[in-house]
Formats: sequence, structure tokens, C-alpha cells
Amino acid sequence: MTVDLRLMEWIADHRSAPLTAIARTLMAGSDGRVLGVVLIVVFALAIAVEQVAALGATITAAATASAVATALKDLVDRPRPPADLALVTAQGSSMPSTVAALLCAGTIALVLTFRWPNPLVRRVMAGLVGCLALLVSAAMLYLGAHWLTDVLAGWLIGATVASAAVALFARITGAHIAL
Repeated sequence: MTVDLRLMEWIADHRSAPLTAIARTLMAGSDGRVLGVVLIVVFALAIAVEQVAALGATITAAATASAVATALKDLVDRPRPPADLALVTAQGSSMPSTVAALLCAGTIALVLTFRWPNPLVRRVMAGLVGCLALLVSAAMLYLGAHWLTDVLAGWLIGATVASAAVALFARITGAHIAL
């Protein structure tokens, strides 16, 4: 029995109504409509504070990570967790998680490319968006939409793509990226 299967069985055995409601809400927020609204709000804010280049790097990282993960899904073609362990029906291949890749890439690029007013604000924002990305990823596991290794692969893709996008942003804009 694989680690993925053991973890999914453990999760299924320990679900509760309140956690299920939270997980469903978090996962619903990862669909295209909610992401579209968030994108519009972030775009408006980026224009208002003159950080369109940073927004471009963030969107590029997220979109590229999503495209890479989608292409790899077709190549890997891994089945999703079985219906008896899942609370949702997800379509298509499971590996890697496109949402995890997108969230990871977007989070890293956002935190590293935006000019934050001070280091404390940057750390707080990193914590907030990082926690949100982790919670959405945990919700996908909890609901049985993905295996743990799907999410980890998505994070790896997202971090790799974000690193390249941030480096390109720094080179094009001449910005110094402090880690």
C-alpha cells in the first residue's frame, strides 16, 4: 500500500462535518470564476500602486505553472483517488495538481516581485497568501480530489516556474529581489 493511499484512507476515516464544509469552501474558491475576480481586483490594485510589472510577473508565473502542470497531466495520466475515498468528483488526470502549481507560483512571484512598504508588510503578506495556498492544497487532499504526491509535484512545478519568472522580472526591470 502506498503512502498516498494510506494517507487518503486516514483522511477519510477522520473527516468531520465542519472540516468538510471548510474544505468545500476553500476548493470552490479555486475555480475559474473566483480566480478571475481576484485577478481583476489585484490588477486594479497593481495599477493604483504602479506595480503592473510585478503583477505581470505574478500572472506569468501562475499561468505558466498551470500550463506546465496541465501538459504533464496528459503525459503522466494518473487516476484520481477512488470514489469511495473522495467527497468530490474531479475530472481528468490527477498528477500534478494544476491548482497547487498555480497557487505556489503565484504566491512566490507575488511576494518576491511586489515592492512592499516595509519588510514586516512583506512577511505578513507572505504568511497570508502562503497559508491560503496551503489551505486550498489541504482542502484538495481532504476532499479526495488529489493524492499528496500530486500536490507536492504541483508545488515543485510552481516553485520552479516562479523562480524563473522572478529572475526574468529582475533582469528586465533591474529590480533587486531580496529573499
